[in-house]
Amino acid sequence: MTRTIKTVGLLLMCCAGLCLTAAGQNPAAPEDVPRKAGPRIRENLITLKLLRMTQVLNLTAEQTSVLYPVVTRLETEKYEITQKLNKTMKGLSLELDQAKPEETKVVDFMTEIGGLRDRIAALDKETADFLKTKLSVVQNAKYLLFNAEFYRRLGERLGQLRQARGRNRFTS
Repeated sequence: MTRTIKTVGLLLMCCAGLCLTAAGQNPAAPEDVPRKAGPRIRENLITLKLLRMTQVLNLTAEQTSVLYPVVTRLETEKYEITQKLNKTMKGLSLELDQAKPEETKVVDFMTEIGGLRDRIAALDKETADFLKTKLSVVQNAKYLLFNAEFYRRLGERLGQLRQARGRNRFTS
């Protein structure tokens, strides 16, 4: 079973790497990029995270079957909110680039951004509370370290891809 998990994990990591590499390429025109790539990349990242989490935390088959659907749902919701947050941040950036930004629009953007950040924090808390009930103390501690490391590495990789593209997601 362990060999199977490692093999599947390696395949998923390769798929995620290919997806991130493909996403980092600079296409000839934005309309050349298929719009359905985003959900597949998100699903692959969530699957990769859960598979790695299963390995790092040494989850039992029973724990995995209980955690997988709940954590998948929470991570998917968090991703969708993050997408809205990024769009709102871009809108704020564009408004601030105006010669005379409208203060009411800026306040509206800031209020929406605060609400979206609060929703993300609430989902993170819901995930942590759920995991506390399903994992041992040691597994919870490992999860805290794993989660921070996973997102740190993901952020570094995405930063490298953005730098290679030479674009800023908020201004381009």
